[in-house]
Amino acid sequence: MTHTKTRRLDMRLFIGLALVVGAALGGFALVTATESTTAVYVASKTLTPGHVLDKNDLVLTDVKLGSSGTSYLTANAFTPGSVVTKAVGAGELVPVSAVGTAKHVATTNVVVQLDVPLASEAVVGSSVDVWASMAVGQGVFGPPSVIISGAQIAHITEATGLAASNGGVRVELVVPQNKVAALLESQANGDALSLVPTRGKSS
Repeated sequence: MTHTKTRRLDMRLFIGLALVVGAALGGFALVTATESTTAVYVASKTLTPGHVLDKNDLVLTDVKLGSSGTSYLTANAFTPGSVVTKAVGAGELVPVSAVGTAKHVATTNVVVQLDVPLASEAVVGSSVDVWASMAVGQGVFGPPSVIISGAQIAHITEATGLAASNGGVRVELVVPQNKVAALLESQANGDALSLVPTRGKSS
């Protein structure tokens, strides 16, 4: 009888210790997973589609990402000469989906000169619609219409000539290749161009 009670006590003690050890190991694993970091790249400046990446565009940073760590660009995944396929703001983590090769980018950069200032929301990396008013006479223009939706601003500089005195600017736009001809034709015809910001950045 005494031996039976002893075995029962030993078994209970063993089970109790096993539960305690299991709980401790589980807690350790949870803390370790929570505290672990992943080295991923952050954009050092605004990156626009078509831009060829080099190490100066990126800053390697340790961040806590958990299961989403594979969604962002790591040092091992970066290939010099990779091309930006989606806009990434300065200071943002660089998604793997925003980087590819030249064959993945069906866009072209075109510079347009505007005779009027840009809206405050129109900044490098932002998305804009290109509106054109057809020139129908000397200083006379028809009603405006959208000729490109969702172009992205890659660079902004001061305009030259008369446009400069009116606060105009020169804007380098990233536009779909199938829209380049329409934009160049509009510029050649002397149409009045305007850039209207869309909500947020294009994805």
